Amino acid sequence: MSRRQLKYRINSVENTAGPAEAIRGPNSALTEFLRQQGISAEGIRQRHMARVAAGEVEGTPEEEGEFLQREGEAQMRVHIEENGEDVAEEVAVEEDPEELELRIAARRKRRAAAGKNDDDEYTDSEDEMAANGEGAVSGRRVVGEEETCAGCFKKFIINVYSKTSETGGYLCPECTDKQNEKERAIKKNQLLSRKKRQKLAVALLDRQDVKLPSLQDLAIKKVTDRIYDVDELGDIGDINLKKISRILCRNRSLGDNTLKLFLDPQLKKLEFWDCSALTISAYNQIAAYCPQIEELTLLMCGRLHNDNLKYFSTNLPHLHSMELDGPFLINNETWQSFFNSVGSRLKSFKLSNTHRFSDETLALMLEKCGENLESLKLSRLDGIKNKESYDLMPAYLTKLKDLEISYPHHEDLVDDALLINLLSINAETLTSLTLDGCSALTDDFLINGLRPFAGNLRKLSLQLLDQITSEGFVGLFHDWDANFGLNEVYLRKCFSLADDGIIEMLLHSGSSLVELSINSVKDLTAMTFQIMRCPNLTYLDCGFVRAVDDVMLELIGKNCPQLKVVDCYGNNRCTSKANIREGMRVIGRQSDTV
Repeated sequence: MSRRQLKYRINSVENTAGPAEAIRGPNSALTEFLRQQGISAEGIRQRHMARVAAGEVEGTPEEEGEFLQREGEAQMRVHIEENGEDVAEEVAVEEDPEELELRIAARRKRRAAAGKNDDDEYTDSEDEMAANGEGAVSGRRVVGEEETCAGCFKKFIINVYSKTSETGGYLCPECTDKQNEKERAIKKNQLLSRKKRQKLAVALLDRQDVKLPSLQDLAIKKVTDRIYDVDELGDIGDINLKKISRILCRNRSLGDNTLKLFLDPQLKKLEFWDCSALTISAYNQIAAYCPQIEELTLLMCGRLHNDNLKYFSTNLPHLHSMELDGPFLINNETWQSFFNSVGSRLKSFKLSNTHRFSDETLALMLEKCGENLESLKLSRLDGIKNKESYDLMPAYLTKLKDLEISYPHHEDLVDDALLINLLSINAETLTSLTLDGCSALTDDFLINGLRPFAGNLRKLSLQLLDQITSEGFVGLFHDWDANFGLNEVYLRKCFSLADDGIIEMLLHSGSSLVELSINSVKDLTAMTFQIMRCPNLTYLDCGFVRAVDDVMLELIGKNCPQLKVVDCYGNNRCTSKANIREGMRVIGRQSDTV
């Protein structure tokens, strides 16, 4: 085996004590011993040549080369440059057994990749090609050589841009261009397929159908993409204006500049889902440019300031409905001033996610606005800490149509007695009731509150009420002739419910149900879904209900012909093998990938 020569630049050949002594090639203990004893490959060669000249050894030059190769095995030539002249010194190097095994293994790997056997003749070019990073491909050509194209079989000169074909061999420039175009087309198709899958996934999560967009939708998308270049939207209608505002809120693009596009002096209803980027001056522009506003909805309005609310109370004389989410900068004094100013004008007041709405403020709101309130929402108001504040509601709220009291600061703040009193007073008008997170409520509220006083109820949400049991549901829905059926029922994480309660609810309201959530009602079995026959049901959330599998999905699709969306997150037995009815989308299966 031949070795490539390694050149090292040092200052001196002689073994001196200076710094130059440290600059040497790699050597072993045996090499160092031979050097100290004055034994070198050159001396061995000279002695051998002397014996050949004296006739002591006979052989051909080839045999001499083999002899020298055996004698010089595991030795390395080090070129030392001194005073501009090359002085050759040969230093005997012992081949380390471990390094030798690594070399043999690497050689076998290269030869196996090239399709050769270990018995084939081995040449030094293989080592040189591997050392130069050219790989171990058999017959590899060099740039500038002539080669036959593997595609069209024409002669051409290899250059750095020449590609190899799938079957091996190089391609001429024309075939290389075709190969590049083919690879680009493959990448483009993969990108388009990925975009299509993402589009389908987004539409699925948005509960929408993927269909050919209308010209109107394309125009709206173009406007939202270039919203910062738009000076005025013009008269495009309230529906299209609402679509654009929702898209901007979803993209977090609603700011001080884009807000002006939606402000109009004749506007009576304004709704923004994400106001996190609006500043104090932007909120004042709403009241300044839209003095006729009657209904105002501002969600995620964390930057709404005290001055803004005061400006609303004085500059919006027709305001009668307000919904605010997250106005945590507004203090109690400003709230009280607002209710004193607005007075009896408010018919709908919805507030959520703030800790600066105290017991005194709630009492003042009930006193000033409670007489005419038809819709009230109090959600996640951690500033209300006394039960007496909630107990004041039956004394002031007498015309409620929509009531939501959800996630109070303590579960004991809202109990059965409070709700029974409220329902008894608002029995004739109440159509929607949301009590999510009021976990102190029990079956007594169902039997003595809802059953006698909720004959007109159409929406019921009791999420996270763990004390509601199947016995209470049976007592509520069995022969409940006063109520003609609920349209929306949400029972997420009502852990104490089982088949008996849900089946009784389905027997009573199954024909009128439009939306149903039984997420995490873990004790349900297949019996519930076998009885479920809801001709008008369009949405079902049955996530984390282990009884739901491929067979149940097929059965639900047959018994609910109008069902469009089924959420089945957490049900690992729902797979892509399920026979899904056309028009019904199943969301949350583990087998679904983007």
